[in-house]
Amino acid sequence: MDNKNGLAVTARPFLFLGRRDLEIFVELARYSLHVKEVNPGAAGEVFSRHTGEAMWNWLRTPKASEAKQESVDQRADTQAETFDPKIIIITGTSGAGRKRTAKQLSAALGIPYVIPYTTRAIRSQERDGEHYHFISEGEFQAMADKHAFIQSVHLERGCYGIAELELVKGLEQHNAVIVVVNHEGVRAFREKYGEDALRIFIYVTKKDIQLRLEREAAPFDLIDEYLGNYTEQVVYKRESEFLIQNMDPEVTVQRIKEFVEARISRQI
Repeated sequence: MDNKNGLAVTARPFLFLGRRDLEIFVELARYSLHVKEVNPGAAGEVFSRHTGEAMWNWLRTPKASEAKQESVDQRADTQAETFDPKIIIITGTSGAGRKRTAKQLSAALGIPYVIPYTTRAIRSQERDGEHYHFISEGEFQAMADKHAFIQSVHLERGCYGIAELELVKGLEQHNAVIVVVNHEGVRAFREKYGEDALRIFIYVTKKDIQLRLEREAAPFDLIDEYLGNYTEQVVYKRESEFLIQNMDPEVTVQRIKEFVEARISRQI
């Protein structure tokens, strides 16, 4: 009661609360008292039996502030569960085991690996549809004319491309995909997806590349090509979010898996 200027005024600010204000107060009460269900109508009746001063005094208490912060934190947690599509890019030096790592990572994370198309000759240890989609130059050009590739590159040994339809399908179903591309492909994906394209650079030493290719009975011209391109390719390791020397394939996959899980806001 305030007798200033001879006027009797009752401090009942809750009478001037709008519907949204009342809902906010009820929400605070729910978090503070840990009540599972709060009936706004019943709450209104309760508030009407108390003075507005009592209500505002409660709102100014530390307990009310904690309840409000809890509400904010829970909304932030809900927002953190949403995320943008992620393109997990495996790149690096030729012969470092990029495709093998990509397939193992795909199995470990449950994220699809988008198999690229190529016109180059199939090698003895490769299988169509597992390592690449092997197609003719005419088929590749027909797809390119229809803008079927989200990214493609023309190299001396053949053309390579990633079908946009397959990539989009993977994103729609899993919200993330894995691709293997060279440095040109990395830049193309970064231009389109920005920071949602995570760059993972894998490399080994030149000696390791030579030993591996010789063990696989690779043609001499392929060995020369990989070794000749090594110096040019390895400099792009600076343009990556994650860099690893592929000394132990199992360890490599595990470390990349941990990195990806930390970057993607979802349960893998």
